[in-house]
Amino acid sequence: MEETIRRYTYQYVTDTRFVPAVGYHFFKIRILPCQNEFQKIIEHHISVDPYCKLTQSIDGQGNIIHYGNYKDLHDHFIIESSGIVECSTYHPIDVPKPYYFFSTPLTQYDEQLKNWAKQFIAENSIQQTAENIMHGIYSYLKYNKNVTSNTTTALDVFKMQIGVCQDFAHLMIAACRSIGIRARYVNGLVTGEGETHAWVEVHDGNQWFGYDPTRDSCIRWDYIKIAHGRDVSDCPLNRGMLFNLTSETLNVKTTIEMI
Repeated sequence: MEETIRRYTYQYVTDTRFVPAVGYHFFKIRILPCQNEFQKIIEHHISVDPYCKLTQSIDGQGNIIHYGNYKDLHDHFIIESSGIVECSTYHPIDVPKPYYFFSTPLTQYDEQLKNWAKQFIAENSIQQTAENIMHGIYSYLKYNKNVTSNTTTALDVFKMQIGVCQDFAHLMIAACRSIGIRARYVNGLVTGEGETHAWVEVHDGNQWFGYDPTRDSCIRWDYIKIAHGRDVSDCPLNRGMLFNLTSETLNVKTTIEMI
């Protein structure tokens, strides 16, 4: 039976404003959907404002990155990525790195978290165990945008029982790794979202499977993957370095539609 193919249009825009204006701004961005076994780029457009030349490369995780810099003063930095992606059922099959077994500063766990994760173990089924952990986290955490930050750890989230999609993902990764399951962090886009999203991939010994603990969903469709890593610090969508003292305001907007 031939697998169904779906196409999606996407637009991802970030608008950063600086007060006062800045110069000597270096940036690295991950804004292009990845190409893999289930996801193919049909069309794409990338731009930054103010204009500068973008250089494309690959990071240590195999994600596509673009980087550039400004020397002249500017009071805004706008990134836009748009295009069309063709997707089959979500099924990454790349070979996992050994370090996906091990905790990172953002995904550390203790005995309490490990014991909590053990209750979800399904005998002889990594997929079912991962799904059980996902359901458990969805029930355990409350979604709130105004409490955590980029430095909040999985242990912090476990104690506070609150967070955003990044925190839900970090806690699931920590829980999986605590019981010997390889798991990694994913950044991307999803239908119905007004911003970027984060979820988790778990390896069952043969391939990766996607799990979204924020939505309590085993992923099959409607997700566009951009990048993955051990945690968010491996694959931030936008990272920059400024050599001026300034305040920043950031607005992010994404639009995903099936066509």
